Amino acid sequence: MSDLEDHDSEHRYGAGELMHTGSADTAPAESGVGFGDFYRAHAAPLVALLLLRGTDLVEAVRLAQDAMTVARRWTELLGTSAGVDAQGLRAWTLRMAAAGGTGATTAPSPLLGAGAESLPLHARTAAVHAPVGELNERQLDVLACRLTGCPPGAIGYELGLSMPKVHRTLRHIGKLLGAGPQEGERDDCFVGLLAELVAALDPVLDLEAGLDQVNGETGASTELPPLMADFGPIPVPPYGVPLLHTFAEPVPSGVRAYAADLAVRDAPYRDAERERFPVAELAAVRLGAVFALQVERFRRESELSGFRTTRDDFTMPDAHAFARALAQDALRAAPMFDAVKNLDVPRRAGFLAKGLAHDDPYTIEVSYDGIELSSALAQFRRAALELALRAMRRPGVDTRHEAEGPLADTLRNSLLDTHRMLHQLDALGSDLSLAESTLPDGYYVDMNRDFDLHQAFHADLALGIEAAFRAG
Repeated sequence: MSDLEDHDSEHRYGAGELMHTGSADTAPAESGVGFGDFYRAHAAPLVALLLLRGTDLVEAVRLAQDAMTVARRWTELLGTSAGVDAQGLRAWTLRMAAAGGTGATTAPSPLLGAGAESLPLHARTAAVHAPVGELNERQLDVLACRLTGCPPGAIGYELGLSMPKVHRTLRHIGKLLGAGPQEGERDDCFVGLLAELVAALDPVLDLEAGLDQVNGETGASTELPPLMADFGPIPVPPYGVPLLHTFAEPVPSGVRAYAADLAVRDAPYRDAERERFPVAELAAVRLGAVFALQVERFRRESELSGFRTTRDDFTMPDAHAFARALAQDALRAAPMFDAVKNLDVPRRAGFLAKGLAHDDPYTIEVSYDGIELSSALAQFRRAALELALRAMRRPGVDTRHEAEGPLADTLRNSLLDTHRMLHQLDALGSDLSLAESTLPDGYYVDMNRDFDLHQAFHADLALGIEAAFRAG
């Protein structure tokens, strides 16, 4: 992704390497060389971030080891050619650990060395944690993302929050912690908070023993952890997409309704349905839906930022950081795109990120890039849904709609929605060409799309498939 690498040296992730406490920031190579430096630099800050989010010490250490184990395994499988760099791993290890881990590591961790129950440690931890005790879960998530080095735009991508909400939250946290009003003053305060907690952990964490455990878990085999093993020939990097917050809807419909019904069925019914799941193909559908949902959010905020009264709510740096985060995730997930159909999604995302290094988010040029990325993702969604439906028609099984079951009916309806979206995107591209010749640059307003409806379609697939996997 050369389009991203062009900007990699520019003010990397806002406040710099906020979570970086060691001297080595080497990107892990394909052979795993450099992962030891990464682990030594970031294991303790990751434990500290989890403590800040309210996790107890033993569980924080387990989750940190679990995330590091899976990260080590995927750096071996994918290598630097898939965009696995230190910043990406920093953000991802927090993402995975905050979600509860993958179960890749279940044994007691030697990372938690002697003195874990010492009163001085708990006293220092409590003292550091006290200032953030008033923060709610969302605010703690924002703080944790900022401490990994994510700028506001990337935080908006990671947590599914609008830019105004991200900025308001950061200001609120800074005020609560007694920081000055400037961004640099807030970041200094945040870094100091993390450094205090890392220092408190230093006497009780055995980094070399923890690294030996991670290397032992991954050195003998490059098999995927159990959570990912079912995804068959289509690799699904666990850091392929951010964690989604729930998108509310009054009554579950589509795939979410199917998942809700599945959850209340008896075990034999759920087992039978699970046998029919085209797991790899559904994972691909979910991936495309999550990215498409993010792009729709981005395009909506970009459009709103074109109005003079709201232009400061989504600045070029915010938009660029958002697009870079999305493009990096798309690059890491590229093997799945290729496995379904090579639809150029990572390259299109790279174009969007590159354009935003020079243009404001509401310009005609950025609108073009956003529409093309939306179209590529809709085509990917269509291809993945078609593969999922095809996979359900197994040899010797009745292929009538009634025999395929409720999941197939639900996916078929989603496929019809996808066809409609593609037609609307094509029409929008044509309208934009017209607008370019009739409206002044910077004043184009996308009035021909129903953002709410498209977001609902994507959220239904992304969250519904996730819920179906859990229920099954």
